[in-house]
Amino acid sequence: MAKARGLDARLERLRALRQEPASPEHVAELRKALADKSNLVAAEAAEIVGARLLAELTPDLVAAFDRFMVDPAETDKLCRAKLAIVETLNKLEYDQEAIFLTAIRHVQMEPRWGTSEDAAADLRGSAAFGLVRLNYRDVVLLLVDLLLDREKVARMAAAQALGETRAPAAIPLLRYKARLGDKDSEVTAECLAALMVAAPVESLPFVTRFLNSADEALQQGAAFALAESRRADALAVLKDHYAKARRSSLQEVLLLAISMTRLPAGLEFVFEVLAGDDRTAAQAALAALAIHRHNDSVHERVAALVAQKQDTALQERFRKKFSKGR
Repeated sequence: MAKARGLDARLERLRALRQEPASPEHVAELRKALADKSNLVAAEAAEIVGARLLAELTPDLVAAFDRFMVDPAETDKLCRAKLAIVETLNKLEYDQEAIFLTAIRHVQMEPRWGTSEDAAADLRGSAAFGLVRLNYRDVVLLLVDLLLDREKVARMAAAQALGETRAPAAIPLLRYKARLGDKDSEVTAECLAALMVAAPVESLPFVTRFLNSADEALQQGAAFALAESRRADALAVLKDHYAKARRSSLQEVLLLAISMTRLPAGLEFVFEVLAGDDRTAAQAALAALAIHRHNDSVHERVAALVAQKQDTALQERFRKKFSKGR
């Protein structure tokens, strides 16, 4: 019990430190916490170092990572400390490859509900972004391996990181993986989003084809990939498909995607749907515009349109969706 109380006290002190103005004395506290045997304490300290960009503690972060790589399933359950450290090193723009190369290859099997699970998938993903940031010479090869990882979260990170490389070699890999598919549609969706990051002009027709997929998750993934590019040509595709869509669920996704582009022409399109006579479409348009509820001009225009329609259900939905406290 005394040990538990001691750990709780150390964690409570670090949580309090987060709220205190930064001071030189805190560096010594954080250095001590990074050297703590508890992975929970070290992880909390690493997060604070990252939030405050305390680059002088970089050697302490590296030393802590190496320490938690010794008997890692026992010293760092769920990779809490190692993940926090790698994420912080990325924030600090740490420029040495070795720690990221170790992390991207690390597998940590831990017992879970009578079986075992790999606790290092997020760590591998975070390390991938570190190697992309450093422009590591063989990063595409490592990302191909990660794209075949057993864990969904690692495969998703691999797709995202391949897009961030913007390397010519990444394009065919992402297209092949998207065409091949994945048991988790989210991975394929990340490939589509990555293509729109890496090569938006060349990838637009390819990603557009997935709007016609029989898999609703892939339709949604394609729509959001186009939206996040915030390109006028992608907006034109989304508007065209909205006009052709017959299922209300797909129409809702397309309206949200159009709103997500944040392009004036896209917002104007959604406003027009809200003002129209189709009640179901108006409800969907209202939900799509809710992502802009903190934009005063959007809020005012939506309020005016809703008031004009004198639709009690729509007005109630407006009150719920456009509450600025949400």
